[in-house]
Amino acid sequence: MSEKWVSRYARLSGGAVVVLMIAGCASVPDRPVAEAAPAVGDAFRAGASSDPVSSEWWAGFSDPVLASLVNTTLQASPALRGADFSVAEAEAALRLALLGASPTASTRAGITAGRPTGTSADRLNVSATGTLAASWEFDAFGRIAALVEAARYDAATARELRRDIAVTLASETALAYINLRGAEARLEVGRRNAQTQVEGLELVRTLFDNGRATQLDIEQAETLYRTTLASLPVYEADREAAISRLAALTAAPASSADALLQQLTASPGLIPALEAPMTAGTPEDLLRRRPDIRAAEAQVGAALALGEVARADLFPRITLNANLLGLVRNTGVAVSDESLGFDFGPAITWAGPDLRGVYANIDATDARTGQIIANYQSTVLDALADAETALTDLASENRRTADLEAALASARRALDLARLRYREGLDSYLNVLDAQRSLLDAEDRLAVNRAETARRAVRAYRSLGGIWTDEELAAYRAG
Repeated sequence: MSEKWVSRYARLSGGAVVVLMIAGCASVPDRPVAEAAPAVGDAFRAGASSDPVSSEWWAGFSDPVLASLVNTTLQASPALRGADFSVAEAEAALRLALLGASPTASTRAGITAGRPTGTSADRLNVSATGTLAASWEFDAFGRIAALVEAARYDAATARELRRDIAVTLASETALAYINLRGAEARLEVGRRNAQTQVEGLELVRTLFDNGRATQLDIEQAETLYRTTLASLPVYEADREAAISRLAALTAAPASSADALLQQLTASPGLIPALEAPMTAGTPEDLLRRRPDIRAAEAQVGAALALGEVARADLFPRITLNANLLGLVRNTGVAVSDESLGFDFGPAITWAGPDLRGVYANIDATDARTGQIIANYQSTVLDALADAETALTDLASENRRTADLEAALASARRALDLARLRYREGLDSYLNVLDAQRSLLDAEDRLAVNRAETARRAVRAYRSLGGIWTDEELAAYRAG
């Protein structure tokens, strides 16, 4: 290496030192503070058990058809496949960010051939060139490390959003299935009561022919019967809507929707019910488990990391570059010293002469970070309220069940007494009709209560976070 070259390099290095010294005088704005999650209590007010929540909560209904439908949804949903691509994109971006912390190299080669003017036809000059370039950004001020950290948080966000989709799909499948069984139960109640009412109508007509009933009795009996019949198409439509929803959730093709309908309605099942009291964990568990909270938390981490990237622009970027150039003229000629060239040294990029744009970018980044932190706080508060409301709703619906069951038993006894008193001529048939109407209402209310209890249990499980980890989700999707 010649003394002249060393002297030039020393002057350049000295200039770099001066730039770094000036950069050290740059004022770094205070960083946003990531506030902690709001304080939470030790237990939910609704009084649910604080034992850990099962991630496979749908198994608590002990309904194999429901479990099969949920697993099918998790395996076949296009929404989850789309989320898979989002995760893959975020993970690829993370790999790209990691590459920024290591040296990069590139090559370039070319060859030309030609015959100079005035030379013989058999004289052909051939020139070949090749360049090998390498560079490495020295992460003196943490810019690249912050970019990698932001990419990690972005990948975590994508995974949590995928898990949120899975939790939603599982709960939507369970709700659609419960709607199906609820519609079937109400349809069965309506049909059974319609059969009883038409038998009563025929009895009244017979009694009318024998002079023991009036035309008013006939009209009232027929009114009740026709009103009951009119409710059946509503329940049938509810059943069809639930089937269509299940077909969409399980990604069943249109051609197989009828087959799914036949499969689910061939042997109508009971409305699913939890076999054991529901467990809810603690509010602190909720903060660790709910995917929307975890996604919002990861977004805060990414925003803070991007704030560090913006602050790193206050300082120079130092890149070490090296280039090797080779030139060969006339094929077959040995490479000489003159046909090789190289250069290496640091390159410094800095907006030091005017940092106003950098400070403006920092302010904008901090403002976005503040919004994301506020969104995280709001997400936590909304999640806690959502869980409390869902658990309270479930508890209140559970309390109604015992009274509705007692009301149904009383309505059945009242109908038996009304029929007995009518046969003995003590009362008019109007009392029988009222008792039948009360029994229909009691049976229908209990069916609605059981379906609503199951729906509220599903909503409670969804509010508590459902599926815990990526590994569990992968296992469910694998079948």
